Amino acid sequence: MTNLQPYIGTRDFLPSDWDKELFIANKWRSSSKMMGFEEYDAPTIEEVSLFTRKSGEEIKSQLFYFKDRGDREVCLRPELTPQLARFVIMYGKGLKKPLKWFSIPRCFRYERPQKGRLREFFQYNADIIGEVSVLATVEILNLAISTLESFGLKSNDIVVRVNSRVLIDSFVKRFGVEDKSAFYLLLDKKLKITPKEFDDGLRNLVKEYDLAKRLFSLTDKELIVELDSLGFDVSRLKTVVELCNPEYLEVDLSIVRGLDYYTDIVFEAYDRGGKFRAIFGGGEYNNLVSDFGGEKTPAVGFAEGDAVLFEVLKDKKLLPDYLNNSVFIATVGNVMTEALKLRNFLLKKGVSCDINMSERNLSKQFEYAENRGIHKVYIIGEKDLEKDTITVKDLVSGKEEKVKLSKFS
Repeated sequence: MTNLQPYIGTRDFLPSDWDKELFIANKWRSSSKMMGFEEYDAPTIEEVSLFTRKSGEEIKSQLFYFKDRGDREVCLRPELTPQLARFVIMYGKGLKKPLKWFSIPRCFRYERPQKGRLREFFQYNADIIGEVSVLATVEILNLAISTLESFGLKSNDIVVRVNSRVLIDSFVKRFGVEDKSAFYLLLDKKLKITPKEFDDGLRNLVKEYDLAKRLFSLTDKELIVELDSLGFDVSRLKTVVELCNPEYLEVDLSIVRGLDYYTDIVFEAYDRGGKFRAIFGGGEYNNLVSDFGGEKTPAVGFAEGDAVLFEVLKDKKLLPDYLNNSVFIATVGNVMTEALKLRNFLLKKGVSCDINMSERNLSKQFEYAENRGIHKVYIIGEKDLEKDTITVKDLVSGKEEKVKLSKFS
């Protein structure tokens, strides 16, 4: 028997579900455009080599890949960043930099599905390409925060943890860390282990344990002042903290992200309750375009998946109820000619309008409209037409009023 369930890790979107998905995408889109970002997109299918070049052959275990009829190894895109690098190399000379671009692609990863992580998902990407100033990073972070605020999230809901990879690399030398990989792994696990486990890890890995412990106990301005006094280069990190919304930002030395990808400032956003995975993550990645054969190009960006954001908004009760802003034209008797004239009038006025197409009685037509989420019904009946009137009914309040039909001509 055919399995009628959706493929594991994917979702069916009924109209009420899709309405919420569009709510998220439209907020992403409007927030980006308000801050001067332009939208682009790329093919859903690409050659596998585009992604293995960035992430190595091991990425194949996370790809939906196959050979096409031309025996080419292709895949469904797991992310958009390598495609963005391809765009910059192919079309960059004809584009005035810096590029401020965003996209909302459908992406695919062959991973174990869990809450907030799916095999098919939408991912909001925003990037600034070709601007070396740290102000590009400030702009990206302010966009990311502004977008979350557009959903109704506030600083008591969300924290954005920011760090500098250059700073952490300096720590390795200053602290006398011999096993760099183990040190970075410890930092990456900091939020998932107990304070004692983290402290024990520092003691085992860091020769200057007392200095490291003191620095990891400090936050934000205190930490930056201390780092500056010790001779660490914190200029870019300091500017980011000064120019981004301080209610959201926390300097967190454990944020490291992709070791072979990010070059300096990195950041991740979480719900303050710690119930969900990272909402978004990103940073400065100045080697990507050159790694694909292009010129050395400064870049900064972030990605935000719809699945985690959906769970956060649901938890905070910030997802809208399904609301269909259409009106419905109900008919009683032989009045379809007049009903269609009314509908054409409403459509020309920009009003979304559904219409009865059956022999259902009036109560069944109301039930249909309510099931569609429609609140306003225009009722055309033979008796009312004799008086040149129709009835307008609000299905929520139950209120009705008579309106001259000639008003709609």
